[in-house]
Amino acid sequence: MFEDAFESTATASTVVYRVLSPAAPNAGERLPVILHLHGAMSSSAFLEVAKPIYDAAWLNGTLPRAIVACASTPTMGGFYIDRPDGAAWERLVATELPERLAARFALTEARAAIGFSMGGYGALKLAFRQPERYRAVAAMCPAIFPAETSVEVPEKNRGSVLGELNLAMGESSDDYSNNCVQALLRRNHEDIAASGVRILLECGERDELGLHDGAMHLHHLLMELQVDHLWHSLPGIGHADAGTTRLEKALAFLGRALAETASTEEFFDGLC
Repeated sequence: MFEDAFESTATASTVVYRVLSPAAPNAGERLPVILHLHGAMSSSAFLEVAKPIYDAAWLNGTLPRAIVACASTPTMGGFYIDRPDGAAWERLVATELPERLAARFALTEARAAIGFSMGGYGALKLAFRQPERYRAVAAMCPAIFPAETSVEVPEKNRGSVLGELNLAMGESSDDYSNNCVQALLRRNHEDIAASGVRILLECGERDELGLHDGAMHLHHLLMELQVDHLWHSLPGIGHADAGTTRLEKALAFLGRALAETASTEEFFDGLC
């Protein structure tokens, strides 16, 4: 693993990022990219925690060799949102970071996104906005709401930092819609379905932040719009419970998507 930084045009700030990769690449080898979006009140240092899980997935073959990258982004003033003040935190992870990686590593065009909580929200936005760029997205207890407008979000789902996220998504209905995962799904569902991007959505039934409500809302909308996905409602699990096991399963899902040549039916067979 290594840590570096660059001057981001998207955010007009210095952005620190970390990169995790398997053993030295073979001659001429090109690798896919996994964009790992960290959660709230965290940073790219989360890859230090995740490194043993990635290493084990490479060792046991559940995850193909890949470049894994995570950029440090703020929670307040960030949230993986392109903000009216010009700080474009979604563009940072969607465009600038991949461009930075492409200039440094030999990459394939295959890309996946993964995130927990705030990172799950960001990962879903990336994949739903530009589904043709992603083979897979894994969202663990994503910070999304059971509503598609700011005023419809129940008070019980605005606890902790979620109230700030709801406000940051936009004052106007257009701005809010542009930052709402479900609204992006409605807008782009035909492209999402046609792209074949593999979608994993999971959340603990006892999530203390009420995120299970938003995940269920998204799951039902995916079914309504006939977008294939894998949904796991985890009984007895809180927001951050069983983190290692959940990440292991998410990486196995991404690994299957990055390596697959199967049809949709074959891909989901045995995963449900």
